[in-house]
Parts: sequence; C-alpha cells; structure tokens
Amino acid sequence: MTQFLTAALLAEGSVGTPDAGATALGALASGPAARTAGGAALRVLDIVTGRVTSALTNTTTTLADMTGLGLPVVAGGTYLYEFSGTYSSSATGCYIAAALNGPAAGTSGVICNLHLHVGVGADTWHNGCTTAFAASNTPAYVAAANAVTPWRLYGSFEVGATGGTVVPQFARNAGAGTITIQAGAWGWLLRIA
Repeated sequence: MTQFLTAALLAEGSVGTPDAGATALGALASGPAARTAGGAALRVLDIVTGRVTSALTNTTTTLADMTGLGLPVVAGGTYLYEFSGTYSSSATGCYIAAALNGPAAGTSGVICNLHLHVGVGADTWHNGCTTAFAASNTPAYVAAANAVTPWRLYGSFEVGATGGTVVPQFARNAGAGTITIQAGAWGWLLRIA
C-alpha cells in the first residue's frame, strides 16, 4: 500500500502574499534566541545555492571568480558557507590557490578554510585560515598532472554595512600550468543572523 506524508507546518504565520496557487511559509525566526523562545519576527529560511555549469580555467596567479557560485548577501548578515568541487592541474607542481571574495567584512570578519582530499590519511588543509575576503589559501600539496583532486572551502563571515555578492575564487600557485575547476562544483550560504 502506498503511503503519503502530510504537509508539515514549519512555523506560524506566513511571509507576504503568495501568487495564485502558491503557498507562503515562514521558516526560521529572526535569530537563535527567537527560535527557542517562539519569537514573532519570522523570516524565510535564508539559504542560497549555486553551481558551476562548465569547466573554469585559470593560467595565472591572479584570483578569478568561480562563475556560477556568486551568491547574494545582505548588509550586516552573518553566514555559514561551503563551496566544494574538484580541480585538476595541467602540470605537477602547479596546485590550487583559493579564496572567498565579498563586500567589506563586519566586525566578526571572515573565517575561510581550504581542504583538499588527496587520499586516505593524506588530506591537507591550508595552514590556518584566511581572515579577510580575497585572501588566498594555498595548501602545500602537489598533485600529479591532470589528477582530479576534491577541494572544499568552508567557514563563516559577517558582512559589513553594504551587502553584495560572495564568490569563491581560484588561481594557480607560483608553479607554471593551468588550474581547471570541473563542472558540477557547488556551494551554499546559510544566513544565521
């Protein structure tokens, strides 16, 4: 016998007036304290996602945006994020440098870690994390030419007085070669305050 789930009420109230035939839902209250206290200031769940639809290449040491992964942020917002995918290098000794770019950071700044999965027991992270937008992470890892290596940027940040767009960036380290971000890389931002 086929079983069906009934719709779940995510929160009391609604957000705006929906189009004909659509339903508006409130999801999260405006902050952690309000969520546990049943606060009245509801907002739609603040999560946005992006995806790289075709391979991206960079032959320089200048950071370039990962097209398709630029996501909107609001002034004063605090976010958790993750961007992940695979990359390859055209030459041994040429490895990825990555960063997160965005508008001016707020007082709690930026935390950006870069993790490369290079094999069981051999994962590598950037030694520390960047603490500003557009600051490069470069793990000390050299892959074989054309080897596909998973990468992941993650952390948190607070936006300053002006909103805008946050986007991961990539380049090659000082070694000669081409870094390719494969299609299918993805990412998300979750606004928590």
